[in-house]
Amino acid sequence: MNHLRPADRFRNEEVARARAAHVARTAVFRSHGYDRQAASRFVIDQAGTHSGLVLDVGTGKGVQAVELAHRGLAVVTVDPDPREQRHAALNAEAEDVRDRIRFVQADGRKMPFAAGCFGAVFLVDALHHLQDGAPVFAEMARVVRPDGGCVVLAEFNDEGFAIVARVHESEGRTHQVGPVTFDAAVDDFRGRGFRVQSTAESHVHRVAVLAPD
Repeated sequence: MNHLRPADRFRNEEVARARAAHVARTAVFRSHGYDRQAASRFVIDQAGTHSGLVLDVGTGKGVQAVELAHRGLAVVTVDPDPREQRHAALNAEAEDVRDRIRFVQADGRKMPFAAGCFGAVFLVDALHHLQDGAPVFAEMARVVRPDGGCVVLAEFNDEGFAIVARVHESEGRTHQVGPVTFDAAVDDFRGRGFRVQSTAESHVHRVAVLAPD
C-alpha cells in the first residue's frame, strides 16, 4: 500500500502541464454534452450533508475527490493505479485542495481501513470498470459507518455511456464496459441490508444513496 501525501511536493511545471491536460479533456467532454464538474456536484448534492471522513473508491482523474474536498470535507481516495493517483494529486494541487485529500494506492476489494470509519462512501463512474462488484461492495459496506453513514453509487446513464464512447472513438480507442451494472449494484447492497434512501438521474448519470438498516 502506497500513499501520496501533501508533503510530497510537485514541480510547478508538472502541475501546470497536468492541469492543462485536465482542462482540455474536460472541454472535450463538455463539447459532447457532458460537464464533468457539474455531474460531480450533482452526485454529491444527492447525498446531503455528512460528518467525518469521506471515502472515494476509484480515484480516476480525481474529479470526485477534488469536488468533495472543495466542500470542505476530509477525503480519502483509493485506486490501484499509481499513475491515475498521481494525475489526480496534481489536479488537486492545482485546485489548492490537496491538503484535504489522502491518496491511497490500494485494491477496492481489500481496503486498509477499519470497519465503520467513513461517514460516506462514494463509488462514481467505476462500476463499469469492475469484472466482479461483490468484493468491492462488501468492503464498502464494511467501512461505512453503520449509524448514520451512507453509500453513494453513481454511474453513466445510456446517454452518458454513448457520449464517452463517442469521445473514445474520436481518439481511435474503444471504451470498455464490464458486466457490473448500476441496477445490479443497488440490488447487491439491498441484499447486504442497505435501504435505498433516494435515487436521481441528471447530468447523464444515475445516482442511488443507500444507508445501512
